[in-house]
Amino acid sequence: MIKDYLYTQITSSLETLACNNDVSIVDADDLSTNVPDTALVNTRAVIMNKYFDVNVDYAYRLAHELSHILYGDHEAQAVYQFSEYGKRGEELLAHRNAIRMLMSIEMPSNPLTFMSYYRVPAWLENDVMRIYNEFKVVE
Repeated sequence: MIKDYLYTQITSSLETLACNNDVSIVDADDLSTNVPDTALVNTRAVIMNKYFDVNVDYAYRLAHELSHILYGDHEAQAVYQFSEYGKRGEELLAHRNAIRMLMSIEMPSNPLTFMSYYRVPAWLENDVMRIYNEFKVVE
């Protein structure tokens, strides 16, 4: 994906959100492609693997990992690793919060555009539609 101006603004907004909440982001470029992004709840750090071989976009993954630290149950687990297939508990909550976070930064023209832009897993389509409609009602 070519990083356009809007994409740069979105990732910058996520980085600012992290900074404002004392969350460190480490962009690791020395990890193998099978090492997932990781949220370290107790140290308030996110490790993003620049070369993680996954279909989901970097900005979505960053929002997902940040949401573990910012909005998750800190008693549930100390370490989270990104999985596009995590459908239960804290993982589902992080997926939903990532969608909310990104839509609050830049409201998409429609839910399917959002899913395509961030390469959101198809199984989250109902959540994307619901959250999109919640944001549209607020506007």
